[in-house]
Amino acid sequence: MNRYLCLSVTFLDPFFHGKGDDEPEWPPSPLRFFQALLAGARTGCRSATWSKAKVDAFRWLENRPPPRIVAPSAIATSGYRFFVPNNDGDREFDRQDRLTTKIARPHRLLGGDRVHYLWPLVEEEWTADQEHVDVLCREARNLLALGWGIDLVAGDGRILTDNDLGRLAGQHWQPSGGQRPGEQTWRVPASGTLDDLERAHQSFLARWDGKIFRPAVRSTRFEVASYLRVGTVPPRSYAAFELPEGVAFLQEDTAKVAAMLRSLAGRCAHDDTHLFPGGPETYVAGHIDRQAHRQPRFSYLPLPTIRHDHADGMIRRLLIAEPLGGDGTHAAWAQQRLRGEILRDKEGRNQSFLHDLWRVASRKQIERYVTSARVWTTVTPVILPGFDDGKHVKAQKLVFSALEQAGLPLEAIQEVILRKGPFWSGSLQAHHYFRPDYLHRLPGWHVRLVFQDLVAGPLAIGAGRHVGLGLFARSDEE
Repeated sequence: MNRYLCLSVTFLDPFFHGKGDDEPEWPPSPLRFFQALLAGARTGCRSATWSKAKVDAFRWLENRPPPRIVAPSAIATSGYRFFVPNNDGDREFDRQDRLTTKIARPHRLLGGDRVHYLWPLVEEEWTADQEHVDVLCREARNLLALGWGIDLVAGDGRILTDNDLGRLAGQHWQPSGGQRPGEQTWRVPASGTLDDLERAHQSFLARWDGKIFRPAVRSTRFEVASYLRVGTVPPRSYAAFELPEGVAFLQEDTAKVAAMLRSLAGRCAHDDTHLFPGGPETYVAGHIDRQAHRQPRFSYLPLPTIRHDHADGMIRRLLIAEPLGGDGTHAAWAQQRLRGEILRDKEGRNQSFLHDLWRVASRKQIERYVTSARVWTTVTPVILPGFDDGKHVKAQKLVFSALEQAGLPLEAIQEVILRKGPFWSGSLQAHHYFRPDYLHRLPGWHVRLVFQDLVAGPLAIGAGRHVGLGLFARSDEE
């Protein structure tokens, strides 16, 4: 039976004010917990008891893989404004006379007040690790706050088994490998984090040397990890690119743009020594038996510009997506290898360059296609994997087949709505889109999907899902 080190915090007030990269985060990141644990161990009189055993325990923890997190559900509040002394008082000692406004947008905890961080313990290393585990369980009792200083907590630590893990109340979050530019990530400790935090703390204490002010350095030694809530549809790793200023393609040419992107990826894959599962012909070029729906392969997804006031539906951004649940290695290869490469049409004419995301608005546009939501609607039409004979009921059955072929479990679906007209301003009727010959006669529909739970994109279904047709965006209907 597996064992886990479980370090837990109980919030004394059902609010959490912590932020990630300028955005409220939930659950609290493992790095934030590591910092809070260290602060509790070094605060006040406890600093005098700091020892080599504690140093070794924290270094052991920073070298563990990212932990599993069990946390109650939480919602982001609308926020509130309050007044605090201006932190520029570090430069001038009159800050009590100068107040500044501060806006807080905390998460409100629902259905519980405890957050658990769980690291698996390797049975073969248990004898060597037990001393570190005992130290960390004791130090967890010294936790003071997690988030802002007003987020007071009580901590504890213990060893759990698989049976105990199943009884923990809350949502379970698993670290998930993958390449998803623009997606939310959580900071996690890494080798050297402890020493880096010590360096940052000492620079803060020494920021004044007489009348000379030296800004404190920030801690930079950490890694980032994606987390996936257990029981949800696994996300897709992807590489994201952007076209140069003044370059855009028509939305109805989605399949043509996807073909150029696939051709470029194929050329780069053949030039590389990197080995793809199934080989470049299968994974990159998609040359497979048409019945082999589940064979791993890239999907090439041009992204029309949607939603904002001046959205024109033109294609300025492109994704290359792995299958659902991919480990991100191939998407990472594509992001690195295709950067700066030239898109060419089928006649070999240069059409554009590929850049990493550079526009300020690009993150918002990417989020429309990749962040988690329950309601998704098509931007480009779903090409059904069969003939519907003009019957709505038969078309709906074919949509369910398309969902299964794309790897989406039917039990995750709450509602499906089909219509011929587009859902998004700037999108077109299905017959306006260019299609490759093998899709030419198949019917197309626009689709609205409502899932039982949050699902992360990118989502594309149907016979054209690998060439940008049947592409969904997160809806505002939630």
